[in-house]
Amino acid sequence: MSSLMYLTREAYNYNSIQYRQMRRKEQDRLARMDADFQKRKEITEFAQRREERLKAAEERTAKKRLKRLKKKLKKKDKKCKTAGGGEGQKEQSSDEGGDSDNEEA
Repeated sequence: MSSLMYLTREAYNYNSIQYRQMRRKEQDRLARMDADFQKRKEITEFAQRREERLKAAEERTAKKRLKRLKKKLKKKDKKCKTAGGGEGQKEQSSDEGGDSDNEEA
């Protein structure tokens, strides 16, 4: 009878040890899965935020580029008008002066 109890107790201990080992392995596996999921989630979120930042930076750059181009064209037009406008004013003043001479005569 004592040998039967001993075998039963040993079998129980063996099964308990196996159960705890299997449970520990399963818990480790689940922990690794959770860690892997979190890592992948962080990577995708980072990539998404990076894309948003790059897109915003590109939009700002394009806006500033357009502003610089407009400023450059405006400066060029102003320079052409002052250079061309000065000659045009001289011509108008000489025409007016010529008309005033004819009116007096």
